[in-house]
Amino acid sequence: MKRIVLVILLLGFYNAASAEWVLVNSDTDNKAEHYFDPDTVRQSGEYLKKVWLLSSYGEKQRGGYQSLKTLYEFDCNADRARSYTMLLYSGVMAKGNTIGAHHDELKEWFQYPETSFFKQISTTICN
Repeated sequence: MKRIVLVILLLGFYNAASAEWVLVNSDTDNKAEHYFDPDTVRQSGEYLKKVWLLSSYGEKQRGGYQSLKTLYEFDCNADRARSYTMLLYSGVMAKGNTIGAHHDELKEWFQYPETSFFKQISTTICN
């Protein structure tokens, strides 16, 4: 059953691979760029929004991935977020093979600082 759900998730997000990613943050120290796809912003509660983020790295990361797409939920009232689904890719910008996936609807909320790219994204999608 889990395998079927994973296949459905991967097929459902196939179109997200060709998304119009908007650059939010470029971290030259860590050779990382962080993007979000405005076409995927969805209301998930009175003050909650979900959106897909893409993190792409200049070098392979521990675990063999070079980019990852993550579905995040933002609490627009409390400056906090949590992840639901994460897809790991062998190449930059979610290119190459999908080498891992993780889905967990029970993730804990985390606070993010005013200076983080999470704040930049929440300001954009919550207004």
